[in-house]
Amino acid sequence: MSEINRKPPYSNTTVPYERTKAEIEKLLKSYGVKGIRWTSMEGQDDKLEFIVEADVRGVKKQIGIMVHPPHIIVNKRKGYHGIVHTENINQEYRLLYHWIKSKIEAVVWGLSTIEKEFLSEVIVSLPDGRYETVGEVVLGLVGENRLQSLPFIGETEPKRRDESKIITVEKEE
Repeated sequence: MSEINRKPPYSNTTVPYERTKAEIEKLLKSYGVKGIRWTSMEGQDDKLEFIVEADVRGVKKQIGIMVHPPHIIVNKRKGYHGIVHTENINQEYRLLYHWIKSKIEAVVWGLSTIEKEFLSEVIVSLPDGRYETVGEVVLGLVGENRLQSLPFIGETEPKRRDESKIITVEKEE
């Protein structure tokens, strides 16, 4: 992906990140999420884990989801000392809040399902006992060439239209 030359949203927020964390919890609870856990460890990214109930192929399942706030580094000119790099933690958490909110609203209003919206963030247990997200597992397999990625999956010809899926509608004039 190329470099984005746009100002990220919420850069001028005055909302402290602690308040945004509380708003994220309130948002999740308002949509029925019960298990919510924040983890902050020195030298590691903060992470938010929560459990949602989803209907996966007709079976109700509890799915664990793990997300991290993004890192937004701001370059500030400091007099004659050059440029100072600082992290805008308040902005990072506002962006996370609105990202989660938009995904949940897409589910509530029928645009998607909870498991599709958060698929890459779903926590899975691996055979060796480790826990990772689906996204990390898939990226690892693609990186090791054990899973072929798009846009090419062995076919060079475009797929033909499946005529059985075309609906013909007659219109009276």
